[in-house]
Amino acid sequence: MKSNSRENTSSAEILVSTDMVEDEFKNEFWREATRPFYETVPLVGNENRQLEGTIRSRQAAGLIFGSVTFNAQRYNRNRRIIAWSGLDQYLIAVITAGDMAGDFAGTNVTARTGDICVLDLAQVLQSQVNAGGTFSALIPRQTLAKATGHTNLHGLVLKAHQPMTKLLTAYLEGVSDFGEQLSDDEGAAVQEAMITILAAALRGEQPDDAGEIQPLNRALRQRALDFIDGNMNNPDLSPDFILRRFNVSRAHLYRMFAQDGGIANVIRDRRLDAAFIELTRTGLAPRSIAEIAFTLGFTNAAHFSRRFRERFDLTPSEARQEGAFRCLAPELQAHFRKFRITASDPANSSPETHDI
Repeated sequence: MKSNSRENTSSAEILVSTDMVEDEFKNEFWREATRPFYETVPLVGNENRQLEGTIRSRQAAGLIFGSVTFNAQRYNRNRRIIAWSGLDQYLIAVITAGDMAGDFAGTNVTARTGDICVLDLAQVLQSQVNAGGTFSALIPRQTLAKATGHTNLHGLVLKAHQPMTKLLTAYLEGVSDFGEQLSDDEGAAVQEAMITILAAALRGEQPDDAGEIQPLNRALRQRALDFIDGNMNNPDLSPDFILRRFNVSRAHLYRMFAQDGGIANVIRDRRLDAAFIELTRTGLAPRSIAEIAFTLGFTNAAHFSRRFRERFDLTPSEARQEGAFRCLAPELQAHFRKFRITASDPANSSPETHDI
């Protein structure tokens, strides 16, 4: 599909909508527009029904806010999407209409109108939504993790009737409306206050097993993860290497990563993610698959290929081929600009020139 658009320079808002897309292109248009977050498909039993939706995205106070409406849909955020998108934030979603239900990395979650649901974009989920909408903010991972003691927040729901939920919703809406009018210093102060309110609300909704990892251990876990990411190409990176670096016992280290299947699994999976990113990124001088695997600590090509397929449901060669046709997701606002229509007068506008 090809069409034209005028650029709206008077507003920071980016508008993406299937309303201005021909019926035969709506499904692919919406799937591509939402791909940094999910693989989006119709509900089971409604496969012939078109996907429809509208996204209004803007930056304010150093954060990205989005207002989304949609018809009934299914979402899947798998390891392939996580690695491809590069998004590593928390999505704080206010359910403005309808409801959402699904499996958030093994936890059953239901959120209804007025609730706030927390999505960790570094974790998998499968969910479905009825026709409705959300108002969301993307929060930097490290900022919120530090404020909440590095607790797993994925799938936490703040119920609509709670005072802190109402306060947080009003605050998010206010920041979105007025944030771009603030100075840098004012924006930083507003963001800090918002994190404080959010952390206070979330601390009262910690899952039952949150106490299994003490705050100091959660902080140490995050330091270990940062160390792994910074030493991905180090051939010495191993559980023993981390034991010596942080001077902890093997049993202690295992307990910190028991929910992930152990520290060795974490190292392997993060290396696989790094391999996926390199294989699907265009614009780089390509290295052979064997060289990428060896650099990331895999000495057996067959073992690397088998683990890669288990994680991403495609082979390394298929990932490279896919990357030749789709670039790694750009900065989020830049991604939405590829699909935008003129926000000031949508009735007379059409999607940005875009091939799908």
